[in-house]
Amino acid sequence: HGKSLEGVESPCCPVTAPKHHCSRGDLHGGMGQSTSNKFKEKYCEFKKLGEGGFGSVMAGIRRSDSKPVAIKHIPKGLVRYMLVKRQGYKYKAVTEAALMAQAAGLLYDGSVANHSVIGLLDLYQLRTEILIVMERPLKSMDMHNFNILREGRIPEHEVKSIFKQLVDAAVLMHESGIFHRDIKAENVLVYLDQGNLSVKIIDFGCGDIIKNEPYTWFSGTFNFAPPESLLQRQYYAEPTTVWQIGALLRNLYAEKTFKTRKYMEGPNPPFDCLSHECNDFMNQCLTISPKQRPQLVELQRHPWMDICIPILSW
Repeated sequence: HGKSLEGVESPCCPVTAPKHHCSRGDLHGGMGQSTSNKFKEKYCEFKKLGEGGFGSVMAGIRRSDSKPVAIKHIPKGLVRYMLVKRQGYKYKAVTEAALMAQAAGLLYDGSVANHSVIGLLDLYQLRTEILIVMERPLKSMDMHNFNILREGRIPEHEVKSIFKQLVDAAVLMHESGIFHRDIKAENVLVYLDQGNLSVKIIDFGCGDIIKNEPYTWFSGTFNFAPPESLLQRQYYAEPTTVWQIGALLRNLYAEKTFKTRKYMEGPNPPFDCLSHECNDFMNQCLTISPKQRPQLVELQRHPWMDICIPILSW
């Protein structure tokens, strides 16, 4: 759609030599039956993980080392493209793959690695669909299912650990010029890594590059849309991300699904089961006026983020 990752006005990684694991081919994909055969030679997929408006996601493994992977199938008619410029080259890349790679710090040398963003492994362009191959952490599940597993009563210290990583990841994403635009429980994976609860942000299908001017069309989960997108029909990247972090947190403990319009009507009493610091963090994120909402780096300094996390086991 004519957008480019070079020259983004927000802080963005320098355009230098591409890293070997995120080459031009990785972001564009091959074509035809030979590409389909190459995919089948390298990967095996065996069960569906989920399905949505942008296609389906399958679980699989890489044949060479049995590495768990997730394969996203996107019909050709739903694929968005963007212009990527590197080393004097201009080429059309699959938007979701380019945003994911940039957010993870894999697109350009000199990028800051963001380990809380799902890693892009491969991309294949078949006759009727695009296949995006991503890492799949063992024993991982999205926050929605994690909350169900814990019967809607995730201990605050675990939630705190998740949100600290989520805020840190959001800071790095925005520094890399990437706007996820759909932060919600279904797009945050949680898993155990050496006894620590870790997160991976997934699904950049609604994402965009960060712009200085406002966005006028909302792409994402409508219930989590920021108030300004409903009232003024325009919104900016960072205040939206902050709002969605707060909406995600409140949604974990609310009896009914979070809806921005309902929240704006109030009242919104604090949760007795949560600390004052947690309720304050949530309320600051959910400030109705975007100009009064804290910045992401201010969330990092919030007292609730000052934590000590115990070792966990499942």
